[in-house]
Amino acid sequence: DNATMTGTTPAPRRSGRERKPVESVYSDAKKAEVVAAAQTKKRKRGGGSRKRNPADEESDTSDNEEEEDDDNQEASDDDEEEEESESEEESSSSEDDGDDDFQGAKPKKSKKASPAGARNTKSSAPKKTKIQIGKSKSSKKEKKSSSVPSSQKQINQALSALAKNVLPPGEEPGLKSLIAGLLTSYRPPKSTQVANFTSNVSLNVTSYYTVNLHSLAERVIEMHNENPNRAQLALLNLLFRSVGGTPDTDFPIGATTTTVMDENEEEQEVEETVLEDMETDEWAAVVTDLVDDMRHVPANQILLCADPLGAVHQQNTLNGHGEDDDGAEEDERRKGSKQYALGVAEFRKIYQEFWYILGYVALTEGGMATNTQQEEEEEASGSVVRLDAELVKELIERVVELAPVGQPDVRAGAILAAISMSHAVLDQSAQLVKKMDVASRQYQAAKKGKNTSKAEALKVRIDSLKRSAEDLQQVVLVNFVQGLFVHRYRDSNEHIRAMCMESLSRMTLQRPDMFLTDKYLKYFGWMMHDKDHHVRVAALNGLLQPFKKVQDAQEGKELAPADEFLMIDKIDLSLLENVIGKFLSRITLSVKDPKPEVQEIAMKVLLMLLKNGFLDDCEDDEIWDTINQRALSERASPSVRRDALYFVLDQLEAFDDDNEGSESSERKRAQQLDAIASYAAHAMTNGPVPIDKIKIEVADFIVQSLREMPEHRALVTDWSAMLRAIKDDKSATTAHNVKAGDRADVAKQRILVRMLACAAQEEVGAVADESFLNSDVDPDMADSCEKAKKASMGREHETLSIALLKALPNLLLKFKGDTDVISELACLPRFLVPTVFSLPQRKQDFMSLIKNLGEIYLSSSNDDTLDKTARSLSSLCKGNHARVTESKAQLRKVVVELRDRIVELMSPDDSTIATSAMSVVNSESEFASKS
Repeated sequence: DNATMTGTTPAPRRSGRERKPVESVYSDAKKAEVVAAAQTKKRKRGGGSRKRNPADEESDTSDNEEEEDDDNQEASDDDEEEEESESEEESSSSEDDGDDDFQGAKPKKSKKASPAGARNTKSSAPKKTKIQIGKSKSSKKEKKSSSVPSSQKQINQALSALAKNVLPPGEEPGLKSLIAGLLTSYRPPKSTQVANFTSNVSLNVTSYYTVNLHSLAERVIEMHNENPNRAQLALLNLLFRSVGGTPDTDFPIGATTTTVMDENEEEQEVEETVLEDMETDEWAAVVTDLVDDMRHVPANQILLCADPLGAVHQQNTLNGHGEDDDGAEEDERRKGSKQYALGVAEFRKIYQEFWYILGYVALTEGGMATNTQQEEEEEASGSVVRLDAELVKELIERVVELAPVGQPDVRAGAILAAISMSHAVLDQSAQLVKKMDVASRQYQAAKKGKNTSKAEALKVRIDSLKRSAEDLQQVVLVNFVQGLFVHRYRDSNEHIRAMCMESLSRMTLQRPDMFLTDKYLKYFGWMMHDKDHHVRVAALNGLLQPFKKVQDAQEGKELAPADEFLMIDKIDLSLLENVIGKFLSRITLSVKDPKPEVQEIAMKVLLMLLKNGFLDDCEDDEIWDTINQRALSERASPSVRRDALYFVLDQLEAFDDDNEGSESSERKRAQQLDAIASYAAHAMTNGPVPIDKIKIEVADFIVQSLREMPEHRALVTDWSAMLRAIKDDKSATTAHNVKAGDRADVAKQRILVRMLACAAQEEVGAVADESFLNSDVDPDMADSCEKAKKASMGREHETLSIALLKALPNLLLKFKGDTDVISELACLPRFLVPTVFSLPQRKQDFMSLIKNLGEIYLSSSNDDTLDKTARSLSSLCKGNHARVTESKAQLRKVVVELRDRIVELMSPDDSTIATSAMSVVNSESEFASKS
């Protein structure tokens, strides 16, 4: 046993070497028996011992590994995290651990315990070792809790639940079960895997699964180099199992003994299927069996389907749920349980990443490729790295054979695999192009320097790089574009059509020199007319991405690891002019699409076109009006209204950059607010709508949109500018600076006041407690309201309150005859913070305010005005400010006036009615004085 362990694992070998001197210390046989008895007792309790036999450790390790498979997933994660951290500690040891690695977590613990025992040869050593292990476990748990985000832990649990639900007992990750490898790829990789990936792989770590998936892909390609048929069978089994297949539908890999269910129930060997020898009928039979099995598999056991939201969502959508009830909450309900939805969404990402990595490994580690060391040597010598384009071409062709299958989930699985491998090929070709550019610059420099030998070597390298890049381009253009894309972008399944658009969008960024041309951009224009909104979103996004990536690069935003190979510097936005010009009307109509997702992406595209000058020569008023109207549309989402307002502001002369700095900030903002209100007034009155029927409340959308614009947010928080715009009372004009008419003038004043009221409410809602805005909804809630007011104090709130308190008295007098404007102004006192009422310099303003409010209440007959004024008067009588007495006195005057009016209206002959009225009014007056 000791010899066996010495040949396979380094840690027990160290323990074996150190055991001899320990035994030599205890020469007394009696003491040796005592020590052995103590060690046996500790082993029974599960404790470690420095004198433990390596063979026993190996035996215990296998037992622990079997037990670990039965533990829950969270405990498994803890063990694996400990395994990873222990391997890192071992790497810093002076002992040579070698390249071998245990398969489970427990052997690595024994490797750590052995050197500890070797370093401490006294009888107290076991106790010290035990204490150290305890501390180490605690620190490891702390490390685990801090290194793995809670969201990733939920994903890991979801994947673990999927694995238990899908995999039969005993199915382990490996070439015979790639599906198990993908489902367990969330587990921390071994130290040897990490070391190999770090030193030999130029691939970026884009997820928690990259290292494990790379190791799995390497094993597949190693097998493919030896036995291509067997490796392709394993990949097809992965595809079939992902879309709902069972172990019964797997291709047998190698000679397998199985039971034939006939009369004799004889056992026979089933030969491995040779894919190249299969006829069309045989393929059809395999797919038919797969589809038949898929019909009996519950939806919550299907890992991958055409619908990105999962098979449960797809089934619920197909079972009678129409588009009319398609809302956000309904869509969430269709996904099934949260854990299942989370698991299948993550598995889809893992599936795509695996095929991408497989394409990369096929190119770099295929039989015709050079390894990393050869790559460095050949680059140094001026030659070129060879990539196995034929191997990845063969793999793409193999999965593309399944693209015409009638079952959409099988098609989707095959297409996703082909797309991912094609993206890997394009990324590698992009790297070759970049190398070719560098070599070309070096070549030109060598020619100028008359270094003939170096120039010749570089010329050879450039030619080799060019040939290699062309080989990879041909793989994509022939096998993917011509062999798959041109047939599937019109697939009967909407999700597959969307997949094709998304893949083409990615390719325009990977190789803009190949795909950012009219030949391929036209597909985006065509698919904007698709009947399904998923496809329309994908098509519009294909036009948006080049603009967005260029903008991100200009702003210095860091690229995601998966986007490192994108050729952003090669994107020429002018190449989109023809497609934009041809499909601009369709893009514009998309902002009125029934689906909010389509509206939002279309508006983003139009906004990018505006910023990049694509609309400078557009003279079509219908296009501009369609976009502008979305800024005030109740049916548009907030983001659509915000982006549409950018268009409006771009057309207003007050927002021209040339005028900035020539006038004071307050005056400039007042002019800009006046221009916005003039546009809104013109838009609202541009028709036969009566002035009293205009929906002034849509002005709230303008305020909300401006608050979401970082560069324009100050417009609706500069209270002096807003009040100045109201006081200036300029004539309303159109966007072309033409007078809009008297109706528009009236509407503009109402809009400005409404904007002031909305801006005040939004600002108070942002800086104060939410209940402060509703403090007067129920007078019986006075106690809780005062607490809310105390919690709402703030500098911003105080600034707003002072500005409004100074201006409101005059505004109430100015618009006293306009019911709509007065209603908006009358609600503003409720938003004032009570502390400003106590300021000595604001006493006169406060007294004018409550006086004017009382007069408005007594003179108005509009229900809305009466309601808002009463609430404002009531709120001013509450709180701990110094003007409470004056407020209550004014309220008494209002009550007395009402009493006198009621008495006057009563018939003098009917003393009973007059007496009743008097008693009612007296009781109300008494209540008001108490309040």
